[in-house]
Amino acid sequence: MKSVIALEELIKENEERINLQRRLLSDHESGVNKLSRMIKASTETNLDKTIELVAKYKSMLDELSKQDKDELEEKQRIEEAIKRKKYFDNQNIRIKKSKERKNDQKLEAMMIIDELPPAVNFEDKELFDIAMKSIELNINNHQELEERLRNIRSSFQELIKNEQDENIKDLAMLNYQIPVIVLQFSVLLTNIKENLEKDKKLYESKLAKEKIAAKNSTQKRPDFEYKDPSIFEFRGFPKFEDWWIHELWTSHQAYFALFKWKSIIAGLCKTGEQKRAWSVIFDNWLCIKKMIDAKGELAFEYNFAFDTLIMTHAEFEEELVNDNLVSMEAIIKQITKKENFLSFGPSHNIETLYLKFKRDKSK
Repeated sequence: MKSVIALEELIKENEERINLQRRLLSDHESGVNKLSRMIKASTETNLDKTIELVAKYKSMLDELSKQDKDELEEKQRIEEAIKRKKYFDNQNIRIKKSKERKNDQKLEAMMIIDELPPAVNFEDKELFDIAMKSIELNINNHQELEERLRNIRSSFQELIKNEQDENIKDLAMLNYQIPVIVLQFSVLLTNIKENLEKDKKLYESKLAKEKIAAKNSTQKRPDFEYKDPSIFEFRGFPKFEDWWIHELWTSHQAYFALFKWKSIIAGLCKTGEQKRAWSVIFDNWLCIKKMIDAKGELAFEYNFAFDTLIMTHAEFEEELVNDNLVSMEAIIKQITKKENFLSFGPSHNIETLYLKFKRDKSK
């Protein structure tokens, strides 16, 4: 297949040469650019030779074109691989020369390229989307985050160093994802604590001003909303329960418990950015936990390593006390009894747009 690709490239190059030689002769005939007799004769000779050469290359290509379908598909795969390699090899240069992007966006995009693992590539648009979000979130201390991620990854590798069971080797793809999820959760925790601290300081400032104003005022002032200072303390994330994950597809109570638990943590998030971050973290965390759970006892140690890592770096842990497990199950049962799982939403429609699309495609 390399010969096919090489022949096509030779044909392309020589056809460009033919066009150039014909343009030179045409300009000479029209008087636009006169050629000397020697150059004109040489151009005509080279034109004839190049035309013959292209014909020969095309004949060779026709012979090779009688190959089977598998070889053609392999040729297309190689061409696509070459195209993508050229695309990503030139990505830094292309981004740097972009006239549609601001300098800070280009710089951020190039920094992200440098941080990506060797086997991971992002298209230009995706890369700029990430860069713009990074700028929006003011994540400019990449070195600190990178160092934290390195430490988390090192801790995880230490926790799973004895895991060599062939039956869970397919979980190895999570070895990169898990530290990233832990880092994201750790950053979210830090942001939540910082928000609570800011709210506390703001309240204390308003309270001090209110006390001074009330002392100096002879008139009745509007009631000031006094708050319990403990509300500004982070009391920890609510603990999750393993059976919610284990029975997720078989028990509506497990699904409902996870939904309620997720909404409680969402309530700790003050900004829309934090709420969106928690939603992404939750989805990825649950997906990973479900994949590990599917391996059963074979992955108990691996599961424990993940839980230990996320508890250490994000204060996120599982409920282990049996009395608390029983108590929470009772609460979930009481809540689900009040829910009508037989009712439909007001916009319920059994014929979705995708269903209609699929029907049309199947005709």
